[in-house]
Amino acid sequence: MNQFRVVMLLFLGLSGCATFQTATEGGVASKSPDHLMVWDMEGRIGVHAAKDSWQADLAWSHDQKQDRLRLSGPLSQGLVSIVLQQDLIYINEGDGIDHLARDPEAALKERLGFAVPLKSLRCWILGIPNVGEPWQPLSSGPVGAFMQQGWRIVPSNLMTVGGYSLPGRLLVEGGGV
Repeated sequence: MNQFRVVMLLFLGLSGCATFQTATEGGVASKSPDHLMVWDMEGRIGVHAAKDSWQADLAWSHDQKQDRLRLSGPLSQGLVSIVLQQDLIYINEGDGIDHLARDPEAALKERLGFAVPLKSLRCWILGIPNVGEPWQPLSSGPVGAFMQQGWRIVPSNLMTVGGYSLPGRLLVEGGGV
């Protein structure tokens, strides 16, 4: 399996833990993250696919214009950088290998063989559904879990960060990952 496919499966399989930059202290009531426009997170992701399992460090910075992701293995081995904008994806796999496409979801579908819900992933990392797509809460299972676009999203270990209630752990299952 080439490095790009491994990285994109890591990106899609966001099951793992995340810690956000600053946490508030005390009994302050938490706000919902649905209007949070700028955030940074660092954490680990673990991927379990049909034939492979692996872990990586993840650093993700989001603002209204773009998302910047950095995935790396132990001691920064296999560093891959991804920049996502509304109609653009740039992937730097290191070793002089770069990819650029004007339709991120189509480019990933062509390379991976299945659709990647990029816009929704930006919301799911906050533990919330993408309000631009139909979704439904899970009738059984943990509180806050939901289904969207054929993916099961289970936020857990909620913590207050900057006054927002955010998942310290997120399980995303779907598409064979």
